[in-house]
Amino acid sequence: MVPLLRHQTLLVLVAVVLFVINLGHYALFDDDEAKMAGCAAEMYRHGAWIVPTFNDQRQGEQPILAYWLMLTSYGLLGVSEFSARFPSAVLAVGTILLTYHLGRKLYSAEVGFLAGIVLCTCLWFSAFGRAATADSAQIFFVTLAFASYVWVIARQRSGNFNGPEKRKVKIPGSAIENASPDTVPASTPAIRPIVRLLVPRTWQVASPMFAAMGLAALTMGVVGVLLPCAAILAFLLLSLRRDDLKSGKLKSPEGARLRRWFMTVAQILRPRQILEASRGLHLLIGIGIVAAIALPWYLTVGVMTHGAWLHGFFWDQNFGQVLSFSGDRNGFPFYQLYYLVMILFCCLPWSVFLPVALYQLKQRLTDNEDEDVLRGSDVLLVCWIGVWFMFFSLDDTRQSNYILPMYPALALILGRYFRDWQREEGDAGVYSFNICCKALGIVGGIAVLGLYVTAFLYFPSAQWIGLIGVIPMAAAFVAIEFLDQDLRRRVLQTLVLSAVLVAFLLFGIAPVQIRPYQDSPIFVADARRLAGSSEIDIATFDYFEPSLVFYVGKPVPKLETANEVADFISSRPHAYVITKASRHNELRDVLVGDVDELSRHRNFLGRQELILLGRK
Repeated sequence: MVPLLRHQTLLVLVAVVLFVINLGHYALFDDDEAKMAGCAAEMYRHGAWIVPTFNDQRQGEQPILAYWLMLTSYGLLGVSEFSARFPSAVLAVGTILLTYHLGRKLYSAEVGFLAGIVLCTCLWFSAFGRAATADSAQIFFVTLAFASYVWVIARQRSGNFNGPEKRKVKIPGSAIENASPDTVPASTPAIRPIVRLLVPRTWQVASPMFAAMGLAALTMGVVGVLLPCAAILAFLLLSLRRDDLKSGKLKSPEGARLRRWFMTVAQILRPRQILEASRGLHLLIGIGIVAAIALPWYLTVGVMTHGAWLHGFFWDQNFGQVLSFSGDRNGFPFYQLYYLVMILFCCLPWSVFLPVALYQLKQRLTDNEDEDVLRGSDVLLVCWIGVWFMFFSLDDTRQSNYILPMYPALALILGRYFRDWQREEGDAGVYSFNICCKALGIVGGIAVLGLYVTAFLYFPSAQWIGLIGVIPMAAAFVAIEFLDQDLRRRVLQTLVLSAVLVAFLLFGIAPVQIRPYQDSPIFVADARRLAGSSEIDIATFDYFEPSLVFYVGKPVPKLETANEVADFISSRPHAYVITKASRHNELRDVLVGDVDELSRHRNFLGRQELILLGRK
């Protein structure tokens, strides 16, 4: 219990530092964060809990659960940037702990701890753990589903996912308790021993897994159920095929590579095995649990919007895009390449070690002498990653946050790699690790240049941000020095400390320094100061940023003509219009004499000047 408590305490402390400090000290970033926070704020003002709306328009991009979390946070803490982001931060901490326990049950506590550190300092996970979006909730509930499955199987196998089967089990709801697996009632459908080892014994113990999928369905739609189920079923089908190969029921395919590949797929996707795996997983009852959790809201929002929300979300945002391939129909390989590049970028600084970690994973899976991994943990992670990656490779929207729910699995693979590398003796793995550290130094050099140029162009008073890239450069140098002395524990400690420091500076400190350059809250503050009141009306002309809706606290009209601008300003006591400075000349002829430019600021991360128009 002492290592367990120590690991979790350290992980929570690191996660709180990375996800909570300065959480409300910088403005919302457009577009996704501002839309989510603004939509929840609008629902909060109207007392609406069913139909999401933003700027008086129905929103069909996200299901309701992420909005409910924000509404609850607004009710407890008030409407602010902090309360909008707080649910994401809490769920990010929860995901770190779930990843730790996944690693503990799949491998060891040390692997789980290293995986938790890797995940919370991963570039994209750190960013979305501090963002007022649905991504943190999606990652949490998907990870919770896998953790529930792994926890149940580990409990049935002496506390470890790869452990021996318990000879004494409890069957909830049955007259027989503390019965051995061989004395299961005759009414229970017969399943093979390999399936019995890898599926929950009863639907009751499987219900937490399906409940987590139901919550994922309320956060990300059908894929929150489809992909976790597909990954676990794929794992079971691979285990069934391996069992059949060992027993002689199947033979390994022979011949050309393409023929072997097709034969292997055919052996995995045998209908009888799919039925056996689905029945063992209690899939039909599980779908019923998911429906009981998610269906009431979907039916209610469908009735309240006369089916419009359901059509917009399921067809326009999901199935329609996948089935129509609205972009380049020949782009499938490109989409795979896109997500591969995004994984390498979004998993920095740890992605420099990912190719070696994946290579060693492949070696473990193909080494028939290593019985430990062939019994499950690595295969489950491969199925988790593979299903997620291949599914979104079919989607031409190319959103890097879509594959975020597979990051805990990548972190676990890296955690095992670091654990194994630390335990190796002699020169084993030193050469490849040395190359990875040098790659980290190169990435740090590129980061220095990129961050400095970005700060020079957009945040002149915060050019020190470029120095953040020096940290991985220095860490790579120190790690190589320790590596030459074969101090492997010191190497990992150096890399961990540098990753935590980079994540904290990049997402906890740097955003505070760039708040003065975020134009939406500045314009709203200017308007309230000039009006001498918080009750103002703001509209936009040939320009719009979603964050305006959050900071104004009411809908922001989008004006389309110069006459509409004149009418808007003249018909309200404290009315202001934000537009591009280049459009001011064409508005002068229709604006009354006392209407003029009141303030001017540059667009955030843009080069154009924006102006605030209103009566002097």
